[in-house]
Amino acid sequence: MAGKKQTPLPDQQPENSKNKFIYSILVTIMTIIALLSGQYSTQHSQNQENTQNQNLTVSDAEFQVHVIDVGQGDSILIKADGKTLLIDAAESSAAPKIISYLNGQGITELDCAAATHMHADHIGGFPKVFASVRPKAMIEPVFQDSLIPTTKTYEKYLDAIQASGAEYKALKTGDAFSLGSAQITVLGPVSEHASSLNNSSLVLRVQYDDIVCLFTGDMETPEEKTILSTVDNSQLKATFLKAGHHGSDTSSGTAFLEQVQPAYAAISCGVDNKYGHPAESTLEHLKAYTDQIYITAQQGDIVFLYDKDTKACNVLTSGKE
Repeated sequence: MAGKKQTPLPDQQPENSKNKFIYSILVTIMTIIALLSGQYSTQHSQNQENTQNQNLTVSDAEFQVHVIDVGQGDSILIKADGKTLLIDAAESSAAPKIISYLNGQGITELDCAAATHMHADHIGGFPKVFASVRPKAMIEPVFQDSLIPTTKTYEKYLDAIQASGAEYKALKTGDAFSLGSAQITVLGPVSEHASSLNNSSLVLRVQYDDIVCLFTGDMETPEEKTILSTVDNSQLKATFLKAGHHGSDTSSGTAFLEQVQPAYAAISCGVDNKYGHPAESTLEHLKAYTDQIYITAQQGDIVFLYDKDTKACNVLTSGKE
């Protein structure tokens, strides 16, 4: 309390001293509670800059992120002003689901496709998908020659790109392109010298109007740390995060999440998968910033929607049969 200190009257001093002691304890307790409450509300209110409107539907939203339920793998469709980007295509066995999903969205040609890295659960489905839905452009990360796979899956992936006639580019930190009015910036890999395919994952920052979405492939904590030390950390703050490596405890480290502070998070993994994804520790890390955590193994297809006119977001899920 501000103001001039008043000296108690002599005949009131013993009682007031006792009252002051009690009062000071109460003030201290209330201050601690207020500080803790303030810290919590600040941390969470920062993630609620865009309101959630549960009535927002796919037809209303100019910007959409579809995390397709492909089992233990990744396949994510981004739509911005009618333009399309498919990030990854899971295992070959998931291709029919991806093709059906794209067709259900009225998509017969992709403006761009992206392979985050060269593991089968991210590129295996591309040959069959491209045979049905041709990409105009294809992007992937730079990575060192020693990491080039010698698998049949990789060979089929390269053949499919060539057969599609897509314009091909390998990207790294600092490269940028647009999708409709969405601006997409590559945050990783920082260089072609990453130590593993996971850590050479293409990390994309997608900004549409007031929101930012991060797609991290299978990036693990070593590359997260490299990005933190290389990229302007203000670029990491995101509304929506596709959590790295299927929710593994090798990714989504506390230092990285402290900068991202996602309002929404999605994890793509298979039901009862042998890896135990998502890890409980990863879920706890995410819960420090949001209670809007969606997992394909539990909720099926996940669709994040944004309407630039109302600045409203919503998430729809297909559910599991």
